[in-house]
Amino acid sequence: MACGEIFTTSKDLTVAFTSAFPNLPGDTGSTIGRAGQAAVANNTVIVKDLFETLRKFQQADKKFSTEMRKVGYKIAQDLAGQVRVEAGTVSRSRQAIQVARGLRADSRERIPTIKLRGSEQFISKSRPNRNRKKPVTRADVFFGAEFGGGVKPKTKQFLRHRGQSGYFFWPTVRKRKNEIAKEYLEGMDRVVKELGL
Repeated sequence: MACGEIFTTSKDLTVAFTSAFPNLPGDTGSTIGRAGQAAVANNTVIVKDLFETLRKFQQADKKFSTEMRKVGYKIAQDLAGQVRVEAGTVSRSRQAIQVARGLRADSRERIPTIKLRGSEQFISKSRPNRNRKKPVTRADVFFGAEFGGGVKPKTKQFLRHRGQSGYFFWPTVRKRKNEIAKEYLEGMDRVVKELGL
């Protein structure tokens, strides 16, 4: 049984409904739509039978994928904006704000996807890239800005380490996970009705 969940990868920061894990322990609620059931776990949104459902509707009408890309893009765009706002609330927020400026919704995916433009240079006032042998990129700073550091000499510039809780990206995802599932399933229902599937 295919399910979907929100996750991140180290190369590109991605918020998407993708994985093959059933409901995780600690589920805190659910949202039900025609596309299936979305269960909300601690850091994830799991949508039961999501990919099977997307595949069936795509086979029924080729316009389905185009319309679902619009739904996913709008949700990801809203989430990226809220992450940028949350980054501004972090104490010593300069790193978080700089990194969050590199987050972009991906319009090519049918599921809500946010990617970090990681190869862009990170702008630092204290140590500008022109004074470095190798320029620092947003990808170099993202995980330190999000999860903290301070234990090793190379990570002293970050806030204290917070484990997996995060400072701005994951807290925003956790706050909005019910809304993300609800908006996505409602968007799918709307597309299905508009296309007469």
